[in-house]
Amino acid sequence: MTRPKYVASCSGGKDSVATLLLAAQHNEPLDEAVFSEVMFDKDTSGEIPEHRDFIYDRLKPFCEKELGVKFTILHADKTYDEVFHHVITRGPHKGEVRGFAWAGMCAVNRDCKIPPVRKYNAALSPDTVSYVGIAEDEPKRLARLDGITKVSLLAKYGMTEADAYKLCQEHGLLSPIYGHCRRNGCWFCPNASDSELLHMVTKHPDMFDRLIEWENEDNIFHRRMTRRETPSEVKARLLSKSQTGFSSPKSK
Repeated sequence: MTRPKYVASCSGGKDSVATLLLAAQHNEPLDEAVFSEVMFDKDTSGEIPEHRDFIYDRLKPFCEKELGVKFTILHADKTYDEVFHHVITRGPHKGEVRGFAWAGMCAVNRDCKIPPVRKYNAALSPDTVSYVGIAEDEPKRLARLDGITKVSLLAKYGMTEADAYKLCQEHGLLSPIYGHCRRNGCWFCPNASDSELLHMVTKHPDMFDRLIEWENEDNIFHRRMTRRETPSEVKARLLSKSQTGFSSPKSK
């Protein structure tokens, strides 16, 4: 009898990377790791640049050369550029350009992150087992797993989020994003913390300034990048606030 295929969903964050390490340490079956990369435009990743480099230059080679596991990177047909510049076709704002993603109603997740994952999953056999990076100290999220086709190796081996962080750190596989934030996400995310936004403003100003260029385009419906501020307002406030300093995020 042929065994099912084992696939690990991998964002490159501590929990999903720790899952890969646990599979290797405990000889758990693992055939493929899958990462869905949001693109800002056709040429620019939506991932924070340091995290994007970590995925391509460190994690992917580690999986393929050291673990012997295929590492697949998925992309949607749409980019954030296309989502932003979508022209509204009905309602009171018909004819206007949609603009920035809304906090809590992320069109980027809907149009750029999830579709390639769904397409990939639809091609899998129904008995495929998916490893999901959910730690032992996340009971509500764990309760949603069936334990058969969706499995947490972190829970199986009693690892908390802090344990996952330490395991990745010990193996040199902790994404550099944890130097300035608690979780990975798009660099233009409307839910990003001040420390994440300041990182882009100061370390990657050319990229952040593209958002300011978009903000100033004509006929934009939603010009706020966050719940309250446009990109130019975010930049001005954070550069002013940075004079007093920001504390580094602590791992859980």
